[in-house]
Amino acid sequence: MLTAAPPGLWFGTQAVEMAHAALELLATIARSAHGATAAQLWPLVSGEPVVDEEQLGEWVGRVNTALGRWTPAWYVAWFPDEEEPRFVLVDATRRSTTMAALPAPRTDIIGRDDAIQRVVSELRAHRFVTVLATGGMGKTTVALAAAHLAASEHPDGVHFIDLAPFVDAELAVQGVVTALGCAASGVEALAALQRWAAGRRALFVLDSCEHVIEAAAQVTEALLGAGPATAVLATSREPLRAAGEWLYRLAPMRLPRPGEAVSASQALDFPALRLFIERAGVPDAGFVLQDAELPLLVALCTRLDGIALAIEIVAARAGALGLAALARQVEQRLLQLPGPPTAAPARHTTLFALLDWSYQLLSPGEQQVLRRLSVFRNGFTLDAAIEVTTGPAADATGVQEDLLDLVAKSLVAPVRGSEPGRLRLLDTTRAYASARLDEARERDAVSRRHALWLASALTEAERRWDGMSRAQWLLRYAPLIDDSRAALDWAFTPGGDVELGIELTLSSFALGRQMLLVDEFTRRVEQTMEALVARGMDPAAKGAGGAISSPHMRLIFLVGCLGTGGSARMQALAPALKSLSAMAPDATSLLHRFGACNSMWALSVAEGDFRSGGEWADRLTQTAEAIADPVAHLVAGRIQAQNLHFMGRHVEATEMARRVLHEAWRTIPLAYNPSPVELRVSMRVVLARALWMQGLPERAAAMALEAMDQARTDSPLAQCQAIVMGSMPVALWSGLDDTARALAAQVTDVETIQGFGYWLRWGKRFGDVLSLRAGSPLPAMQDAGFFDEPDEVLADHLATLDERWLSPSCIQRVEAGMVGWCAPEVLRRLGERALHEAMPASLARGEALLQRSLALARRQGTAAWELRTASSLASHWQARDRAQEARALLEPVLARFTEGFKTADWRAAQGLLAALQ
Repeated sequence: MLTAAPPGLWFGTQAVEMAHAALELLATIARSAHGATAAQLWPLVSGEPVVDEEQLGEWVGRVNTALGRWTPAWYVAWFPDEEEPRFVLVDATRRSTTMAALPAPRTDIIGRDDAIQRVVSELRAHRFVTVLATGGMGKTTVALAAAHLAASEHPDGVHFIDLAPFVDAELAVQGVVTALGCAASGVEALAALQRWAAGRRALFVLDSCEHVIEAAAQVTEALLGAGPATAVLATSREPLRAAGEWLYRLAPMRLPRPGEAVSASQALDFPALRLFIERAGVPDAGFVLQDAELPLLVALCTRLDGIALAIEIVAARAGALGLAALARQVEQRLLQLPGPPTAAPARHTTLFALLDWSYQLLSPGEQQVLRRLSVFRNGFTLDAAIEVTTGPAADATGVQEDLLDLVAKSLVAPVRGSEPGRLRLLDTTRAYASARLDEARERDAVSRRHALWLASALTEAERRWDGMSRAQWLLRYAPLIDDSRAALDWAFTPGGDVELGIELTLSSFALGRQMLLVDEFTRRVEQTMEALVARGMDPAAKGAGGAISSPHMRLIFLVGCLGTGGSARMQALAPALKSLSAMAPDATSLLHRFGACNSMWALSVAEGDFRSGGEWADRLTQTAEAIADPVAHLVAGRIQAQNLHFMGRHVEATEMARRVLHEAWRTIPLAYNPSPVELRVSMRVVLARALWMQGLPERAAAMALEAMDQARTDSPLAQCQAIVMGSMPVALWSGLDDTARALAAQVTDVETIQGFGYWLRWGKRFGDVLSLRAGSPLPAMQDAGFFDEPDEVLADHLATLDERWLSPSCIQRVEAGMVGWCAPEVLRRLGERALHEAMPASLARGEALLQRSLALARRQGTAAWELRTASSLASHWQARDRAQEARALLEPVLARFTEGFKTADWRAAQGLLAALQ
């Protein structure tokens, strides 16, 4: 609680020590939900006229340090709005939401009230309804309106997914999973989707299913199989043919019956006529309906089959042509249709004929703009449309006028519920315009401009990352993902541009990573590298001047930072990375050197070689000093803290982690390939582990809990890391198996819902440990390789939990100094293994190993490992009638503990000491 008089910050009855200026800073930030700007905060800490952002950041760091001593629930973050960067007080207990937001409801729906109510009723009764109709009939409009009406019955949310941008079934399934914030792909995607929906009362709206029918059916059956409370509302031109489907066939807009006389006053009672009159009678259209023209209007709308989009397209021409001429032209176009359609419904053929008729009436400029807009897979702004559709000699002003005319003619539509001015082609119109683009042989030229526009948009996204919160950034730039896929697909075709494809791969990966599409975009990176090699452009090869091009360097760094260290591709790139890390120190090459060192550190960690990782971490720190960028220092500091801990230098790791936490408010630019786990989480994980090693298990558990709390507002990946690398090992090492079991359930929930296979393996292995401790049989133990773990880092953890996982590889790495944090425990377990052999030579070897373990634990300051080894050695001496020596060894070790008296190790040691009295 913040108090004004006297000024102070209180947690319960305890006052938080904080300088007066820091309290003023916090109070000002907390006063508004939108936080405070640097200009507002600077006078509180300095009398200088010019804002010093570095000094202000130091003050914010002090505030966060003070808050962090008392609660993980609140912290000050660089959380700016669109207008001016701001510092905002963030509640870390608030969970992030998914990106599948329901578009805003329309207020101009004509004649669909009964259909909307019927869909809501059928959805309530059957849980799975498909709104069925030909293109342009208004399926999406009805479905969205019904979803808004039904929203109150689905407290876990209404999730809208437009399937129109997806070109194949796998991407369609991936699109649904991603919209919900999950990260599964391939065969795991449907299972992850089902787990996400289990137990939720949620409604899923799947729009435009007809081109990915099988995928939509699979998604629907997975969702409905999750439980009885999930509902699906789909729109399609044909049934999904999935289990439980209830079809609602959307009728054409209502018209007078044949022969029914209609007066002018009655015309508006018929939705089809009303739609035509309202769309044709917009200001400046020049159309006024005369009573004598009513029969002609009825005949025209009847000829258009009551299709809403067709009526809108034709109505847009009424002012220019007049109703009589308009009717004649439409009739002539429809009479030119081929014989009875075989592959498409009659109404669908009618719509395409009307699109073709409308296209022929466009000016050459309007035709060009419309067909070129078909390369966009999602919405677009006016500026984006001009950039992509404008040729070298085109007039941008003319293009803008053409585009606005296309909007007026209902061929281009506004995107509802998004930023103002955003437009799109309806999927039917896009399909027609795309065919015209191929017919004009403009595909490659326009796709190139689209790719160039996208590269620019992604560059803007990278630049804006530093000045926006993650949620704001994703809201604005996530819609680019479908265009990214389309542009990347084109870039590596025979008519594409490989170098442009490299740039797009690099720039789109950050977007994919933030959207949890890591697997998909990792494959994109690998495909890019394979395409380069196939063209004789190996990214690791040097050019004529002995240099590697900048884009190729960044591609290499990206692969390195993915953590795919064991792969043949990564091993092949290692020589190039080492070469790049030794580049001459100019401004540009320093960043390349930084990226190379970062990648080599990732490679070393993936191989479990923290000694080599330490060398790369040191070089990274040196390069950060040369760059003189505080963010580079922060990135290097995170890596140092983690590597120091894994090398067993826990005191230094603790100091470094706290230093990094002090500046965790900074945003890491995308150019540095920031970890998907924020510093406020990863550094607390390091601190939790180091505290346990130093004999402070209660503080370690509290810090691990802080990391979990912070991870709730970070990402699902952060939640996994906080549990699997923090809370769960601390609980297992402490012998708190019930706590560990509850944590295992949590990580399984997060992992299986989100689909992160890597951490799921860790959670499963820790679950195996718990089962073995409980004496539960594991059928998999019959497998000779059950205790063989290929992941070196996971193997190290398992070796500290059960002697059967102590592998030759782990022992070799400890003896070689490649890993230090687990070394005292590995030596202890080796010593006990030797003692159990009960041979004179093995007894001597076992005691020597225990003495080595004890000495190493003392050098590292790891009281937890020291207690275990002292207990093992004391127990051995007790059996050899050396009780006095055993007591002299164990008693002072136990006496140094000030907490953790409920842990298994402390209780066992206390019991042994009592037996030695």
